[in-house]
Order: sequence, then C-alpha cells, then structure tokens
Amino acid sequence: MSLNRRALLKSAAATMAVGSFCTIPSRILAQGADTIIIGKAEEAVGWDPALVTATSSFELLAALYETLISFDEDGQPFGVLAESWEQTDETTYVFKLRQGVTFHNGNPMTSADVKFTFDRLMSEETGSVWVSQFTPIDSVEATDDATVTFKLKQSYGPFLAVLTAGYTAILPNLPDTDFQTNIIGTGAYKLSDHVKDTQTTLVAHDGYWQDGQPVTASVRYNIMPDESARLAAVRTGEINLTSLVDPVSIDTAKSDSNVVVLEQESTDYYLLGLNCAVAPFDNVQVRQALSMAIDRQAIIDSVFFGAGQVSGPIAPTMGDWANALEDLPNYTVDLDGAKALLEEAGASDLSFSITVGSNRTEFVNIALVIQDQLKQIGVTVELDQVEWGTFIDKWVARDFQSFVSYNGSGNDPDRALYPALTTGGSVNAFQFSNADLDALLEKGRTLSDHEERKAVYREAEILIADQAPLIFIATRTGHFATSANVSGFAPTASQTWTTLPLTSVGE
Repeated sequence: MSLNRRALLKSAAATMAVGSFCTIPSRILAQGADTIIIGKAEEAVGWDPALVTATSSFELLAALYETLISFDEDGQPFGVLAESWEQTDETTYVFKLRQGVTFHNGNPMTSADVKFTFDRLMSEETGSVWVSQFTPIDSVEATDDATVTFKLKQSYGPFLAVLTAGYTAILPNLPDTDFQTNIIGTGAYKLSDHVKDTQTTLVAHDGYWQDGQPVTASVRYNIMPDESARLAAVRTGEINLTSLVDPVSIDTAKSDSNVVVLEQESTDYYLLGLNCAVAPFDNVQVRQALSMAIDRQAIIDSVFFGAGQVSGPIAPTMGDWANALEDLPNYTVDLDGAKALLEEAGASDLSFSITVGSNRTEFVNIALVIQDQLKQIGVTVELDQVEWGTFIDKWVARDFQSFVSYNGSGNDPDRALYPALTTGGSVNAFQFSNADLDALLEKGRTLSDHEERKAVYREAEILIADQAPLIFIATRTGHFATSANVSGFAPTASQTWTTLPLTSVGE
C-alpha cells in the first residue's frame, strides 16, 4: 500500500491527549465481529521501521511487520521469523529462517531480505536513529536462502534483545523503495487505507504464515485525540479498544460493567530532559539541584493518582538490573541541599523553560507539578507549550532548555541507555558527554554474563543519577479499556499491541 508523502509526519516520540469524562449517550453496537475498532489519540508518525521512534507508529507496525525473534513474558527469546538460531562462537550467530513466510506483495521472505534489512539499518545513508545499536555488528551474511549469519566485532550482550526491537522488523529486499510510503511487511495485517488525522484501516494478510491468524478480518484505528471521547466510545460500543491515562477515566471505566480494564506494568518512563550543552544545564550542580528538589512520588500521586513507580535510570519494572532507589544519589528530596547547590553554582535566581507538547495532558501536568515544586527552592519555570509538530522540530534540532516526555526501556538496559547517553549517541538529545559513563556503557554491551553485566549497569545507573543529564521520574501502570465482548487482547510491558492477530470481537 502506498501513502502520499504529505500524509506522513516526522518520526519522533508518540503523544496522547487526555480529557475528562463526558455524558454517555445511549448504547450502540460496534461494526460487527469482522472488524476491531481501536480509538487512538494520535496518528502514526512515520511508517519506516528503521526511522520511527514513536509509540504511536510501533503500535501499528506490530501488526504490519515482524522481527526475527521476540521475548515471552518470562524474558525468554522465541523465534518469530527465525525458526531457530545458535551462537557458534562468541561473535557468531546463525539463524535458520522460517519457511513459507511471504510479504504483503506476495514475495517469499529469504535471507536476502534479512541481510538487506540490517545492512540498511547500519548504513549512515539510511539515517536511522537506532544506528548506535548496530555498531557492534561486523557483517550480515546470507549463507543460503534460509540461513543468515551475523558476525560481530566483539561480544555483544544485548544482541538478542536488540533483535526483538520493532525497528529491526524485516523488510523486503527492494533497495529503491521508500518504506515511509510503501508498507510491505510479513505481519498478520496489511495496510488497506489511510486518511490523515481520521483513520487507518488494516486488512488480513491472506498469505500469513501462522495458521488461523489473524482471527479478525480487519482493524480500524479511529483518531480520537480526546481521552474522554474515546472512553465514551468504548462504553457505547462505537469502538472496541483504547488506552487510558487519566485516572478519572480509568476509575469511570472500572465502574462500567460494559467495559473491561486491563492493566500492565510498563517499562516506559517519564522524564524531564535537560539540554546539557547550554546554560544553565551545562552545570552539573544545577542539574543535581533539580533532581534533589523534584518529589517524584508526589508527581505520581497527583498526575497518576498513585498508579506508577518512581524510576531511576533503569526502570524498576525491568527486573533485577536496577539499584534500590535509596542507593541513587540526588533521589532523596532535600530542598536545603538543592538550594546550597544552586548557590555554589551561582544560580540562586535560576529560571528556565520546559518545552512540552500541548496535546499530551499528562506531560503538561507533570511540567506543572515540577514548576510548582521548584518554586520551593526559588527557581522560576515557564512552560513552553507547543503543538506536537513544533515539539518534534525542537527535539530534533535540540532547540530547548528542557522538555517533558517519556522513553521506552525495551528489555535490556543497553537499549535505552547506550544510544541516549553515550557521547554522540544516535538519540542523545541531551547532548550529554561523560567519558566514565561511555566506558561503562561500552563495557556493559561487551559482556555476556548477566551478573557481570548487572554490576556494570548498576554502577552506570549511579553515575547517571549523580550527573543528572535528565531527571528520571516514574514508570506508570498501563491501562487499556475494551468492550466486554473483546477477547484475546493482552497488553505488554513495552505497550506495543502485539496480540491484535489473536483479538476478536463477539456479536
């Protein structure tokens, strides 16, 4: 399916608008059992897996594309497009591809497609923001039609974790194709039509390799920026599924017998990003002062009604990678200590701006709470509320003092920390540079033993908390509201909607 270029938005982090509950009209029926209707707060902002960073895009791409492998609920890898694999030595992985897999254009998937996908990801010409994740790969070889060999430059501990990321989705070997406008995957669904700012429709891929999937013939995404309107539509049966953030909406949904609310702890985290290349955040004492003055639990309580956890640089929901919060520097609220640091830095009359996308209400609310909290140490904060396209332009150009957003941790600490916080990292919007941290994060990815890697990342986490290039705030519990006749849908910790091929809507 080809998309008009003008329908595409620049790839960046996803957004979601939040509203209050509105009056519920009389109940109506959804569009039968052949279509799953999903209410989404925003459009997909990019369609090329190698280029997108937006959750709103990855939610769609999960139905259109597939990766070589994935991880189950216990963190164990299993084959998707790869039927099996083995590590033949410290730097060599050999993957046997699943047979009978076809792309949406009818072409069979072979090793040439896998090689093309990863060569493209590693090419500077592609401009993938994820290129930092592939620097340890030396070569990808199509050994035969069904075999792919990855040769690494060094031992690469998070290698399998990286292969589960949505940006490694396998593309067809079509070198001259613009995958932002031509969506050709192996997924259970293929793109049928897209109306900008209105809706996107997917239809079943007739040649899909998993027997019996997808169980529903089509999926329609209705763009509905207002959360209260989305919830109202679930309650009336106009749509079947949506995500919720506003605590009032969540409580309302839980009180309605026609709605099922699903919860999932998320590995994503909210953050206050700081531009470390410009004043005042080029001064580490200023950054440390903010970290000491911000009450993260109070933000969770006021913005999310307690539905979340305080997060360090490694999300607590990622298992045993993270330190205990009490071991992280600058995490205990200490207003006197923060004032002293600002005085030492010559910044007692500090003022700065927080850039925030105005259509993401929880981002705005987080910024407002931070604004109020920092008044206690004499800091003046102005909110720079901009429409989402402008926010993305500013993020790409590093044209901000600070910003509120969120990031995904993935299933390995390297996936979030290395590209974002190493010197010159491909998504280092913070323009942060620290040689000691570079060395730790480089070491962490060259080890394979979990306990050895954990020790390195815990040391790195303490250093990051001390240097405070960004203020990690909290993870939150993801909430999804479905109509009572929906079955088979299950959220994941990464908040990607990978179970849509198993989802059905009853009569």
